[in-house]
Order: sequence, then C-alpha cells, then structure tokens
Amino acid sequence: MPQFYNADMQQYFNSLPAIVQETLKQSHTKVHSLEELKKCAENLIRKD
Repeated sequence: MPQFYNADMQQYFNSLPAIVQETLKQSHTKVHSLEELKKCAENLIRKD
C-alpha cells in the first residue's frame, strides 16, 4: 500500500477504481501531494 502524507490523499486513493489503485501500487510512483496523485490517477484513467 502506498504511503500518503495526509488523510486527503488516502481518501482520494481509496475512491479510485481498483485497477487504478493496483497500477499505482505496482508503479512505485512517488507522489508528494494530492494534486500529484490526482494527475497520476487521471493519466491512468485516460489510458484505459
């Protein structure tokens, strides 16, 4: 499970589709803000 810096990031991650969560977990992408997390997730969602 990725480690997030605040509860907002964790809540947003938990709201993502399971496939997006799993892809983020496997990518080992480091995100340092909610905005970065949203950008990563949106890029993955667009690819599907």
